[in-house]
Amino acid sequence: MAPRPTVNREGFLNAGERMRKILNYIKGHKYVLYVLYVPFYLCWFCLIEHLITTNYWVSYLPLDDKIPFLPGFAPIYCCWYPFLIAPGLYWLINDVPAFKRYMWNLMIGFSLCLAICSVFPNGQNLRPTTFASDGFCVRLVQALYRADTNTNVLPSMHVVGSFAVVYGALHSKKTSRPGWLTLFIGVALLICCSTVLIKQHSILDIFAGVAAAVPVWLAADAIGRREDRRARAMEEKQQKS
Repeated sequence: MAPRPTVNREGFLNAGERMRKILNYIKGHKYVLYVLYVPFYLCWFCLIEHLITTNYWVSYLPLDDKIPFLPGFAPIYCCWYPFLIAPGLYWLINDVPAFKRYMWNLMIGFSLCLAICSVFPNGQNLRPTTFASDGFCVRLVQALYRADTNTNVLPSMHVVGSFAVVYGALHSKKTSRPGWLTLFIGVALLICCSTVLIKQHSILDIFAGVAAAVPVWLAADAIGRREDRRARAMEEKQQKS
């Protein structure tokens, strides 16, 4: 007769205790749940990328023909991803009010972009089919073309996301200092330029991204001010009690 397997009850108890600690932490820091928007956004984006491949409205302005193709800007284009993540993590750990404002801006902005692309399928046909060289940056551009379709470009999420980072920086005491703020704005502008210089976007997408970022900025600001008033009211209530 085979021996009965032993159950590590202490391990179950430790796991349960850790789970309770995590749940208690989230209960006291509900803003951590904002990060759940990331998988929601990725699922929505991947869905429309899969569904919208043909029969889309072409985003184009004659100005696009004047803009050169500069593959050297591909690394700057890729900086958008750490540009979104690193400041968000910093604010999450060091400046919760700035993190909340940043996430509200990002969630409203990206949701608006995805909604527009879902109801108004669009794309661009500016990508070159041949390349004059085969250097690192050209290969990086080719990899980006393979990984990302030429659809769902208007408004540009690179623009909206970059504006969200600058918005978060403005509302943080540390990152709103002139040196840091100049750095954030400079990186954001370079990323926006890179989108048209490697032919991932039409200049029209950039204009649309700026136009979308303005009401998003105002909406996030309204939510932020409301949360600030609520926090002050709770502090005053606690002081009186």
